[in-house]
This record gives sequence, structure tokens and C-alpha cells, in this order.
Amino acid sequence: MMLHIILLEAAIELVPSELTSLKEIQKHSHKRKRRPNEILLDQSNHGRSMTRLEDGDRRGRPDIVLFSLQSLLETPLCKAGLLSMHIQLQDGRIVEVHPEVRLPRNHDRFVGLMEQLLLKGQVPPTGDPLLKIINKSLSELVSFLKGNSVDAITLLAIEGGQKIDMTSLVEMYPSEREVPVILGVGAFPHGDFQGNARDVFETHIELDHDVMMAWHVCSEVLWTYSLKHEIIAKRYSEA
Repeated sequence: MMLHIILLEAAIELVPSELTSLKEIQKHSHKRKRRPNEILLDQSNHGRSMTRLEDGDRRGRPDIVLFSLQSLLETPLCKAGLLSMHIQLQDGRIVEVHPEVRLPRNHDRFVGLMEQLLLKGQVPPTGDPLLKIINKSLSELVSFLKGNSVDAITLLAIEGGQKIDMTSLVEMYPSEREVPVILGVGAFPHGDFQGNARDVFETHIELDHDVMMAWHVCSEVLWTYSLKHEIIAKRYSEA
């Protein structure tokens, strides 16, 4: 039994080359004592510069990934070894998140961690990685997570999907513990999916008539899945 969550088209990237010469970027990189192309694009620091990007309104939001992962890590489901997490970057690369990683609570320290990941390919740079960029496309990752299960369920949280409440969501999960459930949720602030997520995930769901933040979607799916399979009760009985 495993719940797999993929944060899609995450708004995490290093400052693109077309912005590195701008005064705002130069000033911030000097303060950080890094080259401009070695710092993470962040709307809170580079908002004015990002208006020059054609799709700037959906980029530069590392906090979305931070809050989403914080809502998933160190939960009973994760501690039980029944949760996997991946991040799809906006350039299509996939990051594998080790379930035992302990993320910084501080936003600036998290930014430094993501910079190391994008520059080195993994965190820490040597030894067993807690975060690692892997050589898989989104479709390859979903196929890998399905394994040999013909009953695997793939869900995409998306505006305009099948309207579903929490009770119906619990009923949607398979009763068989061995059947994988794979959820994709957008980790960008505005706009629609630009990649092939709509095609990769078979069932599209809408959890509320208002747009929900990624970490709220993650939390609702995690706790309804935990309820379905009585994760807390089983952990108490095994203690």
C-alpha cells in the first residue's frame, strides 16, 4: 500500500539568464555572496524583475513546495513508510524526496537547500541523498509508481475536474492495500498546466469550488487516505 504525491510544474528554478544583469538581481546576489545564476528565483525578492518574464506570474514561488512538503513529511502516513513524494520542476526534471528528510522550517534556509539541489543534482552533494534529481520524465515516473498493478489509480487535482467531497474521496480509494494511488497537484501560483499532466493522470478531481492551495490539497488527500486505511489505529496497535 502506498500513496504517491507528485508536486507538478513546481515554481522552483535558478534565476534565468535574461534577468541576471538586472539591478534588483545583482543587488540580491551580492547580498547573498553568490553569482546571479546561482540563486533561486523568488517573487518576494525579485518581483519587479520577474515582470519581464512572459510567464512570470507562475514562477518564483519556492514557498509552495516548502509548505506542501511540510504538510506531508513527519505525518503518521509518512512515518509508517506508506508515502512517497516527488517534485516535477518547470523544466520537466523530477526530484525524488526521501521520506526521512527533515526540511528547514525557515524559508531562507529552504531556498539555500533548493539552490544546492539545482546546482549539484542532489542534497547532500555526496553520500546518500535526501533530495535527488532523477532521470525520469513525468510519464515514466507515473508508470514506475504504478508498477505491475493494473488497478492503480492516478488522480489530478485540477479546476474543472470531477467535483468530489471528502466522503466520496475516501470511497474512491481502493480497499486493497497493495493498489497504488498516485496524486498530481500543481505547485505553481497561477495559470494552468503547461505540460502533459492532463494526459498522464486518468482521473481529474476538484475538491472545492474555489481554487485550493497545493498544501491544502496534499493535506486533504493524505488524511482521507489515512482514514481509509486506518493508519493511526494500526500504528497504535503496533506500538
